[in-house]
Parts: sequence; structure tokens; C-alpha cells
Amino acid sequence: MINIISAVGSLGTFIMALFYFISVSVQLYQMKISFLPALGFNQILITRDTNQLQLKNVGIDSHSEQDYLKLYNLGGGAAKNIKIEIYIGEQDVLQTKYVNILPSKEGYLLPINKDVFSEIESTIQNNGYESDLNVKLSYQHNVSRKTQELYLNGKIDSFNAYNDKAIYELQFFNMSQ
Repeated sequence: MINIISAVGSLGTFIMALFYFISVSVQLYQMKISFLPALGFNQILITRDTNQLQLKNVGIDSHSEQDYLKLYNLGGGAAKNIKIEIYIGEQDVLQTKYVNILPSKEGYLLPINKDVFSEIESTIQNNGYESDLNVKLSYQHNVSRKTQELYLNGKIDSFNAYNDKAIYELQFFNMSQ
């Protein structure tokens, strides 16, 4: 009888150890996920007053002209060695920027140059909604130490139109490369 009770106790201990191992493995996996950065842009409105385009980053209280995009890190870990390339088509690089580190829940103001504005203007004038404007984000993080790459394509959507002002929205969508 004592042997049967001892065997049941050993089996119970083994099952409890197995549950503990599974629970610790799940917690470690959740910790790994919480350290992954997630880069993206905020909502960007484009207004046209007479013949001039102006960008407005939603969520930034500023009454002055904004000629930048705000890149956010919404993930749990810091993105390091970020290389941002804005280009047209496959090869024509319009702008390259480098950011050393972008901690989580922080942003980086990415100034854009005249060539990027020209591409946005030509897309709007051609009544096109899918721009040839592409963004490539290359970054590293502490968990995998490998360089991650994110390819985004710019799309322009008609947001609203008033008597003397047209408003568009610039959105970036993930594209497969």
C-alpha cells in the first residue's frame, strides 16, 4: 500500500514539475516579445492652401509649418542603429537618415526634403492614391541582434475638401519586398 501511495506522489510531483516548466517557458516567451520594438508613423494630414502643400502630424500641437514625419517606437524595446531611406520606385533614393537609438514609447521627427514634397505633389496632381513613395526602415534590437527591415508604401487618400482648401491623408502600409 505504501508503494502505491509513493508512486502516486511521485507521479503528482512529476506533473507539477511539468506544469511549472511550461509556465516558466510561457513567461520567458512573453518577456522576449515585450522587448521587441514596433516602428511606425503617426497620422499625417496634407493640406493645400492655394498652391502650397503643408504637412500636419496629428497629435503634435504646433501652429507652425511642419515639414517632418514623426516616427514612433510603440513596442517594448529600444530600436538601435536605425537607417531610414525614403525612395521612389526601387532605386531612386531621395533621402537617408540615421538614428542611433529610439527607446520605446518615444518618437523621432524625420525631416523631409523638397524631393519628397515633389513626389507627394505629383501624386496628388495625377489624382493617384498609391504613391511611388516608399520607406525602408532597417533597425536592430537587443533580443535578436539581427537587422530587421520594414518596407512601407505611401498612399494618399482624399480626406476632406473645403471651398479654398483640400485635405489629404498620407498613410504608410506594409509592403512585401
